[in-house]
Amino acid sequence: MINFYNVIHTALTKPGIQELIIPADPHQPAITNQQLLQSISNYRYLLQQHVLPGAAVLLAIPVSAESISALLAIQSVGAIPVLPPAKSELSAMLKLLKSQKIKVIIAKEQMQLQMGSELAAAGIQCLFLKQETQRETNWEAVLVDPDQPALVTFSSGTTGEPKSVLRSHRVIAAQHLILKTVFPPQVNLRDFPIFPNVILHNIAAGITTVVPAIPGFQMGQLNPEYIIQQLSAQNIGTMMGNVFYFKTLLACLKADPQVFPKVMQIGVGGSPVPEDLLPELRLYFPEAESHIIYGSSEAEPIAVRKINGTAKNPINGYCVGKPVQTLELRINEAAVIHTTSGTFNAGEIEVRGPHVATIHPDGWLRTGDIGYLSADQELYLTARIGNEKAHLGIQHYQIEHLLTLHHQVVQVAAIAAEDGFDIFIQGSITQEGAKRILTKNFPAALINNIQFQTEIQVDNRHHSKILYHKINELRVL
Repeated sequence: MINFYNVIHTALTKPGIQELIIPADPHQPAITNQQLLQSISNYRYLLQQHVLPGAAVLLAIPVSAESISALLAIQSVGAIPVLPPAKSELSAMLKLLKSQKIKVIIAKEQMQLQMGSELAAAGIQCLFLKQETQRETNWEAVLVDPDQPALVTFSSGTTGEPKSVLRSHRVIAAQHLILKTVFPPQVNLRDFPIFPNVILHNIAAGITTVVPAIPGFQMGQLNPEYIIQQLSAQNIGTMMGNVFYFKTLLACLKADPQVFPKVMQIGVGGSPVPEDLLPELRLYFPEAESHIIYGSSEAEPIAVRKINGTAKNPINGYCVGKPVQTLELRINEAAVIHTTSGTFNAGEIEVRGPHVATIHPDGWLRTGDIGYLSADQELYLTARIGNEKAHLGIQHYQIEHLLTLHHQVVQVAAIAAEDGFDIFIQGSITQEGAKRILTKNFPAALINNIQFQTEIQVDNRHHSKILYHKINELRVL
């Protein structure tokens, strides 16, 4: 029996007072370990009256210190916290409640006022804290089966509808340990993540988190000036984000240059990272050690690549570095890929290990990514399932990774047709300019046509992953 919350509880009950969460609002005080435990206890008392161990509970509070307290409280009573997909509409929320057989929502009072009668008619309870009663903090978490879900989240939906991701108590504890191993906590350095799940890891590791000034962690509401203000005001030592986040930050810094020598580590992931992004960021974060992190909600991380100043040739695909040592990795070879370094057999990447969440009995997770291992055992991604067809030994990431280096390209999608690739570009590069880059680096017969789009749709979560199925829908029309 196990409960991942106990890892958190051990950190919260250590002697002394530690600031664990620095709110985005500079007028709000820091939240200490004792205050966080008190908030968890308040939610725990509320939940105990309505929720049994093993029951699923929808967490409908926007990402905040309060939602973190509620999530940990759900875990502590042996229940299963379910986080809705990013930017879920009401209809999608109701569909989720039905599909996950959820009978309890923990939310703000506003939801009860707006949807109380509708939820009640569906037999769903909406719980919220009515007052700040200070409940007992001396208690023990309910132990559950190690394979019971400790957290249910949803994928980005890059191949269609977002899919549920179930991480068990066993897996989420292993993910925490592997993150501590790959990125050892650095003493007295505050972390500045844009991924909410990293905050749980930070609390368990005793790392102070500065919450970014991004409402609800929704990338569509990112204002880089607010982030730069926090970098200037807070003693931030490490930061992690996705491509959209760092590209937006970089554009702001280019317009109004500032240097942040206290930042010692930068990690970027969530989608293919352009080869020039981290080297450009180094101008403004001169002391930072930079890493590309490849993984998924089911397996965090799969591979890590330290940026040492040597750029990889984008024609070879998206290099994510060497797989972490605790993972088994195999490639279901399906296509022969031509690169500047030679010819390789590529296929869907599958991983297995203690920090991998999968529903398959054999323990293998199909990542949905196509790639190959180079001669020096670095992992390169070359395509995504659903757009994996190769032409003349080339797959779509190889084309996209090259074109994204051009400063006039915002997004690019190469769609594999029957006889070559249709190229869709968002940006101000000319047709002649794009064609010149492509014909210089690839056989002319590879490219069917080049089309320009006002906007290429990306996922709601990272604002970085291209929704290839949306482009295919346009092609059908």
